[in-house]
Amino acid sequence: MSNPEIGRVLRASTTGFAVGCRVGQLSIPAFGGLVKAQPVEAREAIYGLIYNMNIDDDPLVRRLVLAENPPVNVINDQRQNRLLPIEMSILAVGYKAGDEIQHGLPPRPPLNLDPVVLVKDLAEIRTFTAPRSFGDGERLGYLRLILRNVGTAVPVDQLLVAHIVNMYELRGHDVAWAVEAVQELIELLRSSYDILIPTMEALSDALPDLTPVLTPPAT
Repeated sequence: MSNPEIGRVLRASTTGFAVGCRVGQLSIPAFGGLVKAQPVEAREAIYGLIYNMNIDDDPLVRRLVLAENPPVNVINDQRQNRLLPIEMSILAVGYKAGDEIQHGLPPRPPLNLDPVVLVKDLAEIRTFTAPRSFGDGERLGYLRLILRNVGTAVPVDQLLVAHIVNMYELRGHDVAWAVEAVQELIELLRSSYDILIPTMEALSDALPDLTPVLTPPAT
């Protein structure tokens, strides 16, 4: 499956970037999805997770909201031809240098107007989300990057749930991978039960087949 383009970079930093898209592109991405800023030049491709979507208003929208029974054709025209893009906030979790994918912050951010795709290619998904061993013992290193955003505008627990469920489904309902991801989360959150418990409960609701491995160890 190919990776569909969902927009272009509006602004960026080392820790993440914002993507602007048209209304017609909004049906493709979803909260927790894995995306990739793909430079048109020979620079690093940057991976990230969608953690927020924002649709701003404009003067015409304000007037239409106050109107009684606005015409359907006017609403459709506003949605399809509006000048303000729909904005998605992306948390950077990895990058690709040459043929090698790394979990971690990229050495430099993407540039304005770099195209951004939703990663749906199974081989690429398997490569990025593959459990691996690093010198410091990390297995799914990018999960640690997500957890470093506790206390920020990133809804960490819900992002973890949405991402794990999304990758589990895209990997062909890969139970072994989901168990590995959950076990890594339990290890990383062993001292943060205020995050671990609601995350495991939400995962248990979303993935009932995995309930036996979603019970965190007793303290």
